[in-house]
Amino acid sequence: MRLLLAAAILGALAGCGGQEHTRQAKAQGGIRVRLTADSHHPRVGRPWHYEVRVTDSAGRPVAATIHLQILFGGSPVGQVGRHRVANGVWSETIGTGRNAPFPAKARGVPLVFEAVVTAKGQRKKIDYPVEAR
Repeated sequence: MRLLLAAAILGALAGCGGQEHTRQAKAQGGIRVRLTADSHHPRVGRPWHYEVRVTDSAGRPVAATIHLQILFGGSPVGQVGRHRVANGVWSETIGTGRNAPFPAKARGVPLVFEAVVTAKGQRKKIDYPVEAR
C-alpha cells in the first residue's frame, strides 16, 4: 500500500490558487530561506505554484543549491528536483508542463513538501505541510 501511495505521489503534485503561504528558516548572520506556495491544500489535478528564496542576513540574494522532495511519515516518497540558482530564487508550478499534478490517491494524505538549501557553507531545511484536496 505504501509503495502504491509513493508511486502515486512521485508522479504528482498540484493545487489551487488562493492565499499565499510562507515558511522561513533564519540564522543570526547566516542565510535565510523562505518557501512560499499557493496554499497548504493543493487541489488534486490542478496547478500549484511555489517559490524558494535564499538571502543573506542583509536580504541580498545568495547562490544556492535547493533540493525539493515530498515526505510521507518523515520518509521521502517523491523527488521534486535538485536545482542550482545563481540569483537565490527557484520558482515552479507543479501540475504544468512535465510536472504532474497531485494524484487523486494523495487526497487527504498528510504530506510534507521539503526544501533543503545549501549556501555559503550552511544547510537549512524548511518543511511545508500539505494535504491535497
